[in-house]
Amino acid sequence: MTVNLPKTKIDVGCDFKIGDISGVAAIGSNNTQTIYKNCTFEYPDGSTKQGKLWLYAEGVRPNTDPDKIFGRQEELEKIDFLLKGKSALAITGFRGTGKSTLASMYIDQLEQRGEYAGIYWRKVDETINISDIVGSFFTVIGKPIKELGRYSDGDLLDLFLRELNTAPYFLVLDNFEILLDPQTNKPMKPGFSELIERVNNDAGRSRIVFTSWECPASNRGIRPKCYTISGLDESSALRLLKESGLTEPEDELKKAIKLSGGHPLALILLVQLIDEDETLSNILDDNILWMGDKGEVAVNILDKVYEERLNEKEQKLLQYVSLYRSPVPIHAIVTVAKYPEWDQGTCMELALQLKRKSLLKKTGENYWEESLISIYAYNKLDDIVKHHKSACDYFISFPLPEEPTNKEDIQPLLEAYYHACRAKDYNNAFNIMMDYKLHEDLDKWGNYRTLIDLYLDLLPEDHFNDTSLLYNPQSHSVVLGNLGNAYTNLGQVEKAIEYHEHALVISKKIGDRRGEGNAIGDLGNAYSDLGQVEKAIEYLEPALVIAKETGNRRGEGDRLGNLGNASSDLGQVEKAIEYYEKALMIAKEIGDRRGERNRLGNLGIVYSDLGQVEKAIEYHEQALVISKEIGDRQGEGTNLGNLGVAYSDLGQVEKAIEYYEKTLVISKEIGDRRGEGNHLGNLGNAYSHLGQVKKAIEYHEQALVIAKETGDRRGEISDLGNFGNAYRNMGQVEKAIEYYEHALVIAKEIGDRQGEGHNLGDLGNAYSHMGQVEKAIEYCEKALVIAKEIGDRRGEGHNLGDLGNAYSHLGQVEKAIEYHEQAMVISKETGNRRGEVNALGNLGNASSDLGQVEKAIEYHEQALVIAKQIVYRRGEGSVLGNLGYRPSSLHHRKVPKHRFNSE
Repeated sequence: MTVNLPKTKIDVGCDFKIGDISGVAAIGSNNTQTIYKNCTFEYPDGSTKQGKLWLYAEGVRPNTDPDKIFGRQEELEKIDFLLKGKSALAITGFRGTGKSTLASMYIDQLEQRGEYAGIYWRKVDETINISDIVGSFFTVIGKPIKELGRYSDGDLLDLFLRELNTAPYFLVLDNFEILLDPQTNKPMKPGFSELIERVNNDAGRSRIVFTSWECPASNRGIRPKCYTISGLDESSALRLLKESGLTEPEDELKKAIKLSGGHPLALILLVQLIDEDETLSNILDDNILWMGDKGEVAVNILDKVYEERLNEKEQKLLQYVSLYRSPVPIHAIVTVAKYPEWDQGTCMELALQLKRKSLLKKTGENYWEESLISIYAYNKLDDIVKHHKSACDYFISFPLPEEPTNKEDIQPLLEAYYHACRAKDYNNAFNIMMDYKLHEDLDKWGNYRTLIDLYLDLLPEDHFNDTSLLYNPQSHSVVLGNLGNAYTNLGQVEKAIEYHEHALVISKKIGDRRGEGNAIGDLGNAYSDLGQVEKAIEYLEPALVIAKETGNRRGEGDRLGNLGNASSDLGQVEKAIEYYEKALMIAKEIGDRRGERNRLGNLGIVYSDLGQVEKAIEYHEQALVISKEIGDRQGEGTNLGNLGVAYSDLGQVEKAIEYYEKTLVISKEIGDRRGEGNHLGNLGNAYSHLGQVKKAIEYHEQALVIAKETGDRRGEISDLGNFGNAYRNMGQVEKAIEYYEHALVIAKEIGDRQGEGHNLGDLGNAYSHMGQVEKAIEYCEKALVIAKEIGDRRGEGHNLGDLGNAYSHLGQVEKAIEYHEQAMVISKETGNRRGEVNALGNLGNASSDLGQVEKAIEYHEQALVIAKQIVYRRGEGSVLGNLGYRPSSLHHRKVPKHRFNSE
């Protein structure tokens, strides 16, 4: 397919909406370098998206004007050949050999062929993270991922690889060497090592090209296929020199080509040296100029051009451009120059002179330098601190959107921050972070890797022992604490605790009570994430005291909310409600809509746990309204999922399925793979309750695949347990035991004590079904020990009930009654009304076994009253059955609900 770039270009927004404009290119207004050809867009969501090809470029993509590019046809054919059998290719070579230009030329060929659904070009810089690449890729294909930072690098790469396998895409990561350790050529940033390995083997029909000085390697030493380019061939190099104006004898030109290795930039610069006073013959006799390898020869020639062919103003302008990490307009150059006589006209004239000398490039209105020239010029710069401060001022002056929505919207601030740090003006960098709420926005958008990079710039080499780079120790404490939160969000909780502990030490030392409270609260959240709930409470309670003392209302609300979560984890439901209601009141008082939504959702969950499901539904519906109002799609999905769980608890399973299907759609739309897995699991549980066990297993299989793909080990435990339940319901108890044992292994591996206890209990019930009651008791007792150790009172009651049922099967009915009575006490203490129904029912069964029929009926009637009160339909049905005949014991895995954590 031949695609000709039309002259007409229509500007469209990120969500599109332009109807049929076949033959016209549409440029996305949210990124002016995204060109869609032969379009037809709509969205959202009457869907339709055609556009036979899109081309996205971020950062400079070299111009491939055929009048200025010489040769390379052989290299292009070689790349074509290599990519037919490989998913990934690294184009390597010395600086200035034309790696990027060659990749850009290859893209021109691909555009003409139309073999790919889209082409993605990304120039790599120091700020880039794996989430930036994956996020921008999904945005440009019309599938933006909300809250990127909620995903691990592995999750993001799973999404990325899955998309690369659904359609053929061509990607170039240019300038990749900037991410590599110069000693090992391995990436220094998380995620990129895995990217190298995975695209090397599993990119489907898609292809990815890295351009780099050396071939990149993963941490395990795995590399893509490497193609090293050298200089131009002799005929192409001759053409370049002649068309650049050299008329010297051909043998001299060939000698220059040989000495330079055909290095294109070296040859281009060589032309600048020859004038009436300097002949090529004389230059060829300068042995010092031609010493070293090809890259060093290019630097030697550049040095001679710089010193002998540029005036001072031209030298200075090259230095000023080298300060910037991306192309900039003349105004930016004037800002850092700060010479009264250097107005925009003067700079423009100098820039054009340097462009004619091939020392400066121009893209649109912006100027930039080849990396070899940029590095050379930067090393010549005097008073670097002063000029970086000026560059910082330049970016601070940029107007910003009133309501930024992504990292690109605040890029000028990120650049200002970078220059402040390069100027060693760390306090100014910190102020930029706080005054403009960079940390809040990046956290909200999930850019945790970017946050970590920014915070690390403010810390000394030894983060905890070296002298602080910031004048104010309070600021140093804030940086350590925020860095800890970022690591927590990435799942590196133990590392986070180390930072929070040092932040706490500093806060105490300087008497900063608010900082002390924040550090203690953050430690509480971290220990809660590790499942050490009682230890978490030890931190959260004093943090709440300090928040009240210091008048920190938002902090007070957060601490109350987190104490509510901890109390709920311990089965102290009424206490949890008390905390949530106080937190809800504060959220309303201070206008914290997201916090209000979180508290409402959590209240819904605990009321559901209390059996007050209709009340729970009211809370979930209120939370859903807020999620829609604030445009939080993920929160909307969570609220819908919790409504599904509530309706399932009411026995309205078909209605629950409607909610699960709605939230599944949202998860897919926003790329929330973990959420997708959770909702598939809930659908499986629902169909299992309807008796459609085979359909349930299909959903559990899909959920398990996602849990494995995203590295969600706890999700994997839950899915394996649900598989076990489904097979047990089908009567395949031995197969169920295999799944429970697999889940138990994972729970032990990741230190999930609660998961370990649940699966031990499931194994106990499975062996009880098989008649191996003594073995069942062994497992139930182990589960009971864990429940007591971790303070899981609800789990403790559950295990006691299971032990009671087991002893009933052994005929030790009086011992069984002891366990059921203990289970009954705990159910009442924890407000577990369903547990109460189960305990009463089991006591009724045991009394019946003893021949105490009237007592049995009394227990069952009490259970029936409670089941009707709390609309516990499954329990009600079971009790009615008990009043008619001797049933099996009650036991089922709890359907997962999704609690909101305080921010």
